[in-house]
Amino acid sequence: MTASGRLQRVYVEITNVCNLRCRFCPGTKRAAAFMDPAFFGRVLEQAAPLTGQICLHVLGEPLLHPQFPEIIERCAASGIEVNLTTNGVLLDRRAELLLAAPALRQVNFSLQALRTPDGFDRDALERILSFCLQATRLRPELYVNLRLWTLDDRHDPMLDDFNAPVLDLVAQRLGIARPAPPAGRKSLRLLGRVYLHADTVFDWPGGLTGEARAQGFCHALSTHCAILADGTVCPCCLDADGRLALGNLHEASLADILASPRARVMRRGFARGELAEEVCRHCTYCRRFQSKAQRLHATHRAQRKHSEEAPWTTTAAPPATPSRD
Repeated sequence: MTASGRLQRVYVEITNVCNLRCRFCPGTKRAAAFMDPAFFGRVLEQAAPLTGQICLHVLGEPLLHPQFPEIIERCAASGIEVNLTTNGVLLDRRAELLLAAPALRQVNFSLQALRTPDGFDRDALERILSFCLQATRLRPELYVNLRLWTLDDRHDPMLDDFNAPVLDLVAQRLGIARPAPPAGRKSLRLLGRVYLHADTVFDWPGGLTGEARAQGFCHALSTHCAILADGTVCPCCLDADGRLALGNLHEASLADILASPRARVMRRGFARGELAEEVCRHCTYCRRFQSKAQRLHATHRAQRKHSEEAPWTTTAAPPATPSRD
């Protein structure tokens, strides 16, 4: 958390049920669940003092929630902005609602979810691109991200058998040249506030396979936390099975859970470039932040060495390590 005690966003999984079975998604062993709108309202009450933005995403397809209109209405009443991630397949039943929802700030479409054995779901992509055009006309302040997280590295030209035809249809429907972010960049503006967001394929954390690392960095608990459909609070938006569960909102408040000893140890560890949890030590996603982890670890090591080499002090003060409590 920042010095002011606020988070940039809180991820809320209103359902862990999905209408697709994508090969990049780990799925979950948790029981199928849809968050009750009344409980979601209590989540918003506790999140509001800590953040200005709710992301409807962890696992599951949020547009599948049978009471999705009430969920969005509660967000508007709370004054919290909504960032929605969806595969877009159900847009035919939700597009009008989304375009009229004042709380909605951003929609992320996971285009990689449209992959099929023989190509991609053209009808679903057509609906997504129609939504983009409508949003540009009716909601010019609304951000729309077309996500293609399919790359082996960020210098990939994006022209494989899946990306190329998808980008061709994007260009055709939006009336633009075939988009391709410059090498090394993730985002490219296409039209109005419609963006292409390209990134690499990643492995979801959770397994304890591979080599463990003691040093590393993650934005968990400094910029965000996640709340699963059953009320479990996790530090990480990728903790699909709640392996790092900090508590449950049916039993304790969000503020108390985020101030728990386990959460504080994790947060301080990340601030020092150290991984306190075994799951984190095996996580490959946080290796994306390797350079920052190395800087933090080097700073902490230098501060500790300086403290140890100051014999003139009568009482050694603890190293002035960064803190985001």
